[in-house]
Amino acid sequence: APGSAEELARVVTELKGTLPLMANMVEGGRTPIESAKTLQALGFSLVIFPGGIVRALARTAQDFYGSLKQSGTTDAFRNRMFDFDQPQFLQRFLTGDTKYWMAPATLESTVAQYRQLNRTVTLQQLNLTPSQRQQLVQFLATNALEENKYYRYDYYRDNCSTRVRDALDVVTGGALRRAMQAQPGQASYRWHTRRLLAYSTPLYLGGQLVLGVDADTQLTGWEESFLPGFLADAVTRIELPAADGLPARLLTAAPDTLFRAVREPEPRTAPSHLAIAAFTGLVIGTLLLGLTRLGRVGAAVGIVLWSLLSVITGTVLLLAWFATKHVYMANNPSVALLSPAWIVGVVAAVMLLRGGVTRGVRSALRWLLIIAVAGMAGAVLSGHHVSALEIAALVLPGHAAVVYASDRYRRIAVAEVRS
Repeated sequence: APGSAEELARVVTELKGTLPLMANMVEGGRTPIESAKTLQALGFSLVIFPGGIVRALARTAQDFYGSLKQSGTTDAFRNRMFDFDQPQFLQRFLTGDTKYWMAPATLESTVAQYRQLNRTVTLQQLNLTPSQRQQLVQFLATNALEENKYYRYDYYRDNCSTRVRDALDVVTGGALRRAMQAQPGQASYRWHTRRLLAYSTPLYLGGQLVLGVDADTQLTGWEESFLPGFLADAVTRIELPAADGLPARLLTAAPDTLFRAVREPEPRTAPSHLAIAAFTGLVIGTLLLGLTRLGRVGAAVGIVLWSLLSVITGTVLLLAWFATKHVYMANNPSVALLSPAWIVGVVAAVMLLRGGVTRGVRSALRWLLIIAVAGMAGAVLSGHHVSALEIAALVLPGHAAVVYASDRYRRIAVAEVRS
């Protein structure tokens, strides 16, 4: 295993151009950990972090038990737990109907938990009248009752941040919502998803793949407060219409930072991953073409693998659109790129092994490629250009390679018969 950055660079120098290169990043291993961006710059085509999830789970367990030891309760972690006892848990999870719940926790236990997680804690003191304070306490207590505490979690529309926002809106008689809806948000749900997933190319591209066009709608300030930081900023600066002697400002003083995390701040922009998506797509296309040149069996294997991946992904996208409650996975142009119709590729592979792909099947594959290109072009022209171009760059080279393989071995089969 390479033991330094210099040795990694040497591997690239000696092997680049022969095969796609993969870097195996193992925390605690001999090879130093480098970012995917750094390894890409060196010349690696793929990077894996096979042990990272185990270490992440172990750290979460450490934080959990540390919080439990300090506070003597699991309150601080309850809003991060799945309730496996709820009826049809797996079905609810897959269909976007997972139930989260409200639970009270002390300030001390919450701050202790966030310290261990290295997450900033900011205290904002609300400028509420005595009657509003009482109404807020009663509202939260009612929500925490067994019959009321469960709610269907939605990352964008109903999460821990929106629950706080909605409670404040109740005690302000709807004034908070009216004021925040009148203010334009910074961007869209997709833009924020891209921004917050920019650290991981696989997660970033996966998010772009599953989100539909509704996620591109410009948000209002009210909608954008699904992010805690945006809600905190809104509460700090917003002024409510004065009525019945109620305070116009929601805060009594400037926010007080109880703990400041030592970590990189959230990115302020949503960088494009078009270059790496295009590079990955070209690598996929090149690998499939390489299998094609190995002979019939290689071509058939490549066609089957890519077609099945397209079928499975397309089926998942369609189910997410029509069979789940994931609202922002509907109206997804990615189904033009990846659909169950690519099962035709499996048929082509079988025909290829038996002597050659028929004209009808080859024509069907070409039409699937044309539909994919047209669908992405339509998405680009309708204003969804960033995500459409990234996913197209990732997928289209593989589709083109499958069409080429089916055409190539049809021609060879004809030549053999004539000879």
